[in-house]
Amino acid sequence: MRLFCRLIGTGRVWLMAVTAALAVQGCSSNALLRKQGVEQYNSKDIALADKRFGQAVEQDPTDWKSLFYLGRVRLEQGRWYDAQLLLEKALELRHHGPETVDILDALAQALNGRGRVGQLHTLLASAVEDYGTSRDYARQGRYLQKLGDIDGAQLAYRKAAYFAGGDDPAPFVALADFYDSIGDTDNAVVALRHAYAVTPTDPQLQDRLRRHGIVPGPTSGIAPEKAKQ
Repeated sequence: MRLFCRLIGTGRVWLMAVTAALAVQGCSSNALLRKQGVEQYNSKDIALADKRFGQAVEQDPTDWKSLFYLGRVRLEQGRWYDAQLLLEKALELRHHGPETVDILDALAQALNGRGRVGQLHTLLASAVEDYGTSRDYARQGRYLQKLGDIDGAQLAYRKAAYFAGGDDPAPFVALADFYDSIGDTDNAVVALRHAYAVTPTDPQLQDRLRRHGIVPGPTSGIAPEKAKQ
C-alpha cells in the first residue's frame, strides 16, 4: 500500500490509472483519516472509527495522535489491554505536550479497567512528580478515592485546587464533590465558595450554594489562595 503511495507521488500516470481505487483508500493522509475517525467516534460509530484510526496507525506507527484515538476506541470497546499498549506508545511519543494530560487520563482508565492497581498507583505518582499540573493531582485524587484511599485522595484534590489556574473552577468543584461524598459539609461549602469566586455566573454553582443554605451574591465567593498570588 505504501509502495503505491510512493509510486503515485512520482507522477507515473499509468500506475495511477490502474490502481486508482486502491490508491484512494490506501494513500489517504493520516490527517484525513483522523478527521474522519473523530467524526465517526463523536457520532458513536465506533466500528468505523476503529477502521479509520487503525488504518492511520498501520500507515504510520509513530503517529501518536492516531495511537491515542485508537486507544480511546479500545476503551469504548472494553479492550483494556489493547488500549494500554496503544496509549503507552502514544505517551512515549508525546510525553511533553499539551495533550499529554489527555493521554494520561486515558491510560489511567485502561489500567483501572484491567484492575492493575500497582501500575495505576505508579502512573498516578509518576504523573504528579513529572508534570505536577492541577489535572495530574485531580486524576490522582479521583482514582485514590475509587481505591478507598480517602486521606490520599483528599490531599491530591487539595493540591489540584492549589495548582489550578485562576480561571479554572473545576478542581474546586471536584474537591467539593469529594467532601460532599464523605459528609464533610463545611469543607464542601468552602470549596464551592472558591469555585464561585472563579465563576460567579455559573448557575449550577449557584444552585449548589443555595442547597447548602448560602444565597449567591457579591460576598459569597472566597478567592482561592492560589488565585491571589
